[in-house]
Amino acid sequence: MSRIFEIADRVRSYSPGADIDAIHRAYVFAAHAHAGQQRSSGEPYISHPLAVASILSKIRLDDTTIITALLHDTVEDTDVTHEDIAKHFGEEVARLVDGVTKIGQIKFTSSEHKQAENFRKMILATAKDLRVLLVKLADRMHNMRTLQYMPAHKQKAISQETITLYAPLAHRMGIHWIKQKMEDIAFSYLEPEAYKALDRKIGSQLPSLRQTQSRVEQLLQEALADQGIEVQVNGRLKHLYSLHQKMKHKHIDFDKIYDLVAFRIIVNDLQACYQTLGVIHSLYRPVPGRIKDYIALPKPNGYQSLHTSIIGPEQHRIEVQIRTMEMHRYAEDGVAAHWIYKSGGDHDRHHFKWLKELTELLQNSDNPNEFLENARLDLFVQEVYVFTRDGEIIALPRGATALDFAYAIHTDLGHHCSAIKINGERSDIRRTLRNGDQIEVITDPAQTPQRAWLQIVRSPRAAQAIRQWFRRQSHADAVALGSKILLAFTGSSTPDKQLIERLQCNDAETLQAQLGRGEITLQQLIPAARHSGKLLLRLTGRNPHLIHPALCCLPIPGDRVLGLIEEGKGLVVHDCNCGSLSETQLNDSFEIHWNESDDTLYTTGIEVRTREQRGMLASMSNAIFEADANITDITIDQQPGAVTTVRFMIDVHDRTHLANTIRALRAIKGVMRVTRYNPGGMRSSTQQIGRTVRGWLSHIPKIGKNG
Repeated sequence: MSRIFEIADRVRSYSPGADIDAIHRAYVFAAHAHAGQQRSSGEPYISHPLAVASILSKIRLDDTTIITALLHDTVEDTDVTHEDIAKHFGEEVARLVDGVTKIGQIKFTSSEHKQAENFRKMILATAKDLRVLLVKLADRMHNMRTLQYMPAHKQKAISQETITLYAPLAHRMGIHWIKQKMEDIAFSYLEPEAYKALDRKIGSQLPSLRQTQSRVEQLLQEALADQGIEVQVNGRLKHLYSLHQKMKHKHIDFDKIYDLVAFRIIVNDLQACYQTLGVIHSLYRPVPGRIKDYIALPKPNGYQSLHTSIIGPEQHRIEVQIRTMEMHRYAEDGVAAHWIYKSGGDHDRHHFKWLKELTELLQNSDNPNEFLENARLDLFVQEVYVFTRDGEIIALPRGATALDFAYAIHTDLGHHCSAIKINGERSDIRRTLRNGDQIEVITDPAQTPQRAWLQIVRSPRAAQAIRQWFRRQSHADAVALGSKILLAFTGSSTPDKQLIERLQCNDAETLQAQLGRGEITLQQLIPAARHSGKLLLRLTGRNPHLIHPALCCLPIPGDRVLGLIEEGKGLVVHDCNCGSLSETQLNDSFEIHWNESDDTLYTTGIEVRTREQRGMLASMSNAIFEADANITDITIDQQPGAVTTVRFMIDVHDRTHLANTIRALRAIKGVMRVTRYNPGGMRSSTQQIGRTVRGWLSHIPKIGKNG
């Protein structure tokens, strides 16, 4: 009981109006609920919620958060319910406990899926109240401290999750001491040999490092006092994981790291910060490119400080951070330093834009594992700071492009981005942004996302927005295609209730979409519809997402073609004589009358046999160009007797365009023969007729397609 009294006394010291009685009641309630339970260490389970509450009291959180910490495992690990918590401690505490509680009643397909869903739930709850994440971080902090009692495989799994999710979250919340402790402990389990080696090297230099620290502290203190600046100078050794990362990323040995000690200078006010920076630079030479002003440009988590690196006494390279006491408290305890809950839990939205963006990622993601990966990327990056045309500062991931900037401003701005100006000059949307760039986005209503953009963007938000756009387009296209297939086979583009039930769909739109995507086959539809399907299906315009010319035979409009509905692809169009079609595919296919009248180009093949003579390839290429066709690939086959076979892959509008191109090639002197080239090969006429009669001509209607 002595520990709960210590926690209560600590809370009372910084919050005289706190409900200490409720804290004691929460302890008794939790102790009773966890009675008989033990942790892996053999300690009574109640020791864990007590430790979590103690951590949170040290960063001066309110009584509601302390109560939540004491109760946070009761719903997950005991018979206590949400209603029990609400009854005894109020709805606010019950809501916070629920936010921290993992999802326990859902069947998951994998441990990764479970991890992703738990993380989704926590982020959603955190977006409503940051205290959920603060409790979770304290919970993880204590679990890491007692990780030695877990099996080896769990030690590694928990450490990996901590270093990729929870440590970055602590950084985003501005609670750096928790971040650093988590990283060092996780490092010791993930790379034990590297951890021990680095710890030994630091230990061997510890006496000299302490001596250097003391001497530099005194020199800086005296130099600044001579200028009339009141300061506190504190040196500290950098933590092991950050040193390990520096050695790995810069490919250097421990002996090449000269800034093992960092110094914090705490001054009275903002003006003194800049005055102190000037004094230090007048005494010691600054390292070029290492001066960072996080006071004028705070980090996304609200962190403020001046950073500089100097060549100090005895040529030691020293990192110095200069800040006010208020900035220092925030740098240590982050959000907890500001008592944000006095106004009913209203966050500082400027400092927590990252949380809003993470929540948007979650809401726009259908795949929990995709969201988890995006969250890792979003949390685990350094920032680059750029400006809008109006001077607003935008933080983006390091390596972000101009297209990322457009999506960071607004999703629609990204979707319709046609050009970019950087620092007043036109630039490529692929341009990697640098600190201080000023960007202006030029839009065009006709511009829409391209799949190639996914290779350009670096921010999870932009990538998610582009993927979501294509998903919506594909869904609308699938519904339209499914409606027209239904019209041909049922006489109505909208399925009736009985058909929806027979095909086990939730509603008409789901059935149409699944049919358009090929998830419901014609063999499933026809018996379920109980209709002969003698109507004519007309598909107006080419659908770039769900209607695809087959790559094996490269058909073009005007050819006699077959249609196959393939799952995940939609309507795949094959040449009627395509030798790649199996008998099963032929039986599943239907004939299409395919005519296009728009400017869409389609790839097909032609084969040219020619006498070998100087300039022939140039003459053929020029003839194709003059016919307004486009060459995408050329294969040349030298044959005996001074004869050459050249196969061209060309883009044309339709069969008429192809005929004009072939005619132009035949007119060239020295060309012996020009024929259509089908990469998939051709079926024999007997095979074709037999399969055709058994297949689509027996009961499937012809499908007309008008451009």
